[in-house]
Parts: sequence; C-alpha cells; structure tokens
Amino acid sequence: MPVAPADGGPFTWRPATAADVPALAELYRAAALRFGPLVYTGAQVEAWAGFPDDTAAFRHYVLEADTWLAEGPGDAAPLGFCGVDRAGTLREVHSLYVRPQATRQGLGSAMLRRSLQRAQGGGACRFGAWVTPFSRPVFLRAGFTWTRTVAAEFAGTVFERYRVERG
Repeated sequence: MPVAPADGGPFTWRPATAADVPALAELYRAAALRFGPLVYTGAQVEAWAGFPDDTAAFRHYVLEADTWLAEGPGDAAPLGFCGVDRAGTLREVHSLYVRPQATRQGLGSAMLRRSLQRAQGGGACRFGAWVTPFSRPVFLRAGFTWTRTVAAEFAGTVFERYRVERG
C-alpha cells in the first residue's frame, strides 16, 4: 500500500523533538540495513547502520540541526526526516532519510524541498550536502550540482561520498 503519492504528500510536517530521537534512530538504521547492501560492503553497512548506537552523537545529529519529520495519516512511526543547519547563508543539509517502505514515492524530494524553503525563509541562499548513492539523485533533481567525490572515513570504515551544492 503506498504511503504517499508521487508528489510526496499527504503528510504532517513538524519539528523533531528529543522524544522523536529513538524512532528516528530506528528509521535511520532500517534505511541503512535495507539499502546499504545494494552498494556497500558488509563492514560499510555495519558502520552506517551502527551510528544510532552512539546515542549522544545521534541525538546531536538530529537536534542540533533544524530537523523536521514527516508523519503519515494514522502512522505511529515517522515516514522520514530531513535536517539542515540552523544559521548562515550557506546551510549544510545534514540528513534526509525515508522509511524503506515509503521510498520512491516523492517523499524525500518533498521533505528536502520543504527544508530548503524553511532555510531560505531564514536567510539561506546556498546549500551543500555530503550524499550517498541513494540520496544523490534526489539532490540532483532539487537543483544541486555534483562537485566532487571523496573517500572519507566514517566509524572506522572508508566510504565514497559525493559533495553536492546549490546556489
């Protein structure tokens, strides 16, 4: 059963709170475990999916950014979340995660669009992000340009990461 139509809605859009962090950690882990094996090694998947185990770091990841979450009608768990820096003319997009069962329905694009609009309303005019092979197409469709690829360590494992920028 589709969670959201191709335009990404209907969903409720609200700021993430400390009470949401455990559910967002579960969503993050589920996405990493579902999509990681498609392009990453077992060690890379384990590193990616293990990030929420560092409760303090994951809490910071969610709450220090302007993170908003999408909830579907009657859904107990969030459909997705997106976080962007809170200040500055250049804002970093920190997160964009969609529940695995809700992907490919426009939700990620809709959340990213709403997050960028919020940031622009707060004075942002440029954006950047380090993205995965899964989120890169969403960012490119949103007008970001792929600027470079780097190998970077995360949780003791090297990943290929893509830098995208807009504005």
